[in-house]
Amino acid sequence: MSKKRIAIAICILLFIAVGFIIFNFFSTTKIVNAKISGRYFGNQIWGGEIIITGDTEILGNLTVLPGSVVKFVVGDDRRQGDEVEKDGFNDNDPTRLKSYTTTHASLFVLRKLIAQGTKDKKIVFTSNAEKPYLADWEAVVWQGNGSIIDNVIVEYTRNGLNPIDKQPNSVIQNSISRHAMWGAISAANSNIKIVNNHLSDAGHEGIDLKFNGNQEVANNIIEDCHTGIASIAGSQLIENNTITNCGDGVYIDPKSNAKSINNTFVSAPAGSVREWRYGNYAIPIFGNPN
Repeated sequence: MSKKRIAIAICILLFIAVGFIIFNFFSTTKIVNAKISGRYFGNQIWGGEIIITGDTEILGNLTVLPGSVVKFVVGDDRRQGDEVEKDGFNDNDPTRLKSYTTTHASLFVLRKLIAQGTKDKKIVFTSNAEKPYLADWEAVVWQGNGSIIDNVIVEYTRNGLNPIDKQPNSVIQNSISRHAMWGAISAANSNIKIVNNHLSDAGHEGIDLKFNGNQEVANNIIEDCHTGIASIAGSQLIENNTITNCGDGVYIDPKSNAKSINNTFVSAPAGSVREWRYGNYAIPIFGNPN
């Protein structure tokens, strides 16, 4: 075969390959009652019961239908993950190590996450363990502006709901996030709107914040957490939240420009011994872990 014909054949193959990738990236696939793991190109619609057996990446939009249940197996058949850097608080936490991240699954959505349940048909993200516990799985992570998380329950995670990147037109609302080793809503890397949620039983914060840009955090009920709301930096309006039985109510770091207005606090009783435990590591409700 001449060099010219070889070049033409290669161009044809490349054209087919690029066309295949583009088709898959813009296509939509519906998955119902299935086990999944790995990387998926294009948009997805999930319904029924979805079992996640390892880190799952949706390189497109993900829509989860009302009433769906997404269960995470305690394990990760892909064995991928990175160590989380020490921050002075989690230094001895085994769930920040690669040995944890490579053995626990998470869900990542490259573009928009639309998980819009109803009062009667909530969407549930939970552990698949017979006896679920803190940090059975990592987190739901997404970065598409215009995402909607509404009437959702998230539980037994390390890091709860974890929006990233600029999302001024996204919202987490009317949802429950509970039983988290770290944050119930870990929004330090996003300016997503957070309103009318019920957050509880988190070893770090009910909500953590850091992003520069106007951000509304309002009318949330936060209970039984190490800290109710923590703003490390950025500018947020934190108002009309009810924070009960937490070690700290609203913590605003000197580097933060957050405003705390009309929030209600009922502190945890002095001497409370509540803790969040993973193996031999424990986070007490007051102070730092050892």
